Amino acid sequence: MSKSNLQLVWFRQDLRVANNHALYFAAQQGPVIGLYLEAKEQHRKHHESSAKVGLRKSILKELRIELNKLSIPLLYIELDDFRGSLEAIEIIMEQYQVNDLWFNYEYLLNEINRDEIVVAGIQKSGRSVHQYHSDLILEPNQLTSLKGEPYKVFTPYKRAWLKHFHDSPPVTLPKLKKQALELNLYPQENIELQEKYRRDLWPCDYSSQNKRVKKFLKKQARYPEARDIPSINGTSGLSPYLSLGSLSAQGLVLELLAHMDKEGLRDWQSNVWLSELIWRDFYRQIMIDNVERLCKHGAFKKRSEPWLENEEGVKRFQAWQQAKTGFPIVDAAMRQLEQTGWMHNRLRMIASMFLTKLCLVDWRWGEKHFMQQLIDGDFASNNGGWQWCASTGSDAVPYFRIMNPITQSKKFDQEGAFIKKFIPELSELDNKDIHFPTSEQRKACGYPEPVIDYKSARKIALELLA
Repeated sequence: MSKSNLQLVWFRQDLRVANNHALYFAAQQGPVIGLYLEAKEQHRKHHESSAKVGLRKSILKELRIELNKLSIPLLYIELDDFRGSLEAIEIIMEQYQVNDLWFNYEYLLNEINRDEIVVAGIQKSGRSVHQYHSDLILEPNQLTSLKGEPYKVFTPYKRAWLKHFHDSPPVTLPKLKKQALELNLYPQENIELQEKYRRDLWPCDYSSQNKRVKKFLKKQARYPEARDIPSINGTSGLSPYLSLGSLSAQGLVLELLAHMDKEGLRDWQSNVWLSELIWRDFYRQIMIDNVERLCKHGAFKKRSEPWLENEEGVKRFQAWQQAKTGFPIVDAAMRQLEQTGWMHNRLRMIASMFLTKLCLVDWRWGEKHFMQQLIDGDFASNNGGWQWCASTGSDAVPYFRIMNPITQSKKFDQEGAFIKKFIPELSELDNKDIHFPTSEQRKACGYPEPVIDYKSARKIALELLA
């Protein structure tokens, strides 16, 4: 087999040029050609939302533009599912006489199985495979307890994470230089945009993404309080880009630290947003340690699961899906999800705990629905969040912690601004009644009666979950 100096980089959930380890190290060995395999049916099997699929396609087009500026072509091939990956890669490597394949690890079960098949097949043909960790901030499996076991609780994990980061901080990879490769020698299949998403909320170009990062970093002082208020733009708004890898979690941390250093802020280890990014690493490590169980929809903890799978359970679930629970903050959150493909994090906790503990609906139903709707749907974080709320996960809240949707609404949406935005039929109610209208007000506004009685539902939940 004749060989060339060409390097093939297989892009997956790492749709970026900057801080992309497989891309960077491949480029140090020779000219690069990129490849993306669009496994259309696999997205459906993984319950990915049409919004996420649409954003991915748009970002792919932007990625091609950025790569082409460096004289790197991005080949695009559509497949039904992962089973065609090895054959597609082998055809490209044979066609262009490529001897080296480069890609970044993914950590979910189907992806792991796909990669094992690809690696074995490529190596069997006498070619080489190079794999890197580029999704987490710290490489996986570096942190263990004093007993040498993986962490199952976030706080000690975070302490170990901070120490490791302090002792061995990662560095930003240098920018790639333009390579000497003729793009017209590599036909680049058109990437058709089909699925719709809120482009006004989630711009796909890298310039807009980076501007959003810089704008958010300037608001760091307000973040600890602002992040819990759904009516204001108090969160980073970066989760869709992190889920697709168009932004690097490691790169964001390094930008945060550079910003804090510039502003003379030394207490970086107590930064609240950094803690949120560490949670992302934590849930990924939990997934890596328990990939078979979690990817097959198993609970992390074996405990009482008194979920209603009868007609009443279905009725409650449908009311939740359709934003007709009769609890304004929950219904406003579900309308936000439907209309934007995104839900504020505080509301994700309220809506999830309402469904699981007060309605006694299986957390897996809610987990699947979120994945089918969220533009930032990320299996590890979504699964971790749902199991946290249902008290079945690693470091989950105790079974007796049940958020009261009415008091949560009064605390975090005091004037009802968020509720009024998404449930305009309640906009004439005052700041007191809007959180839980009377029966007369509900009839007048055309708003449904509550699907559960909170006090009795809480009592039943405590008895069944104990």
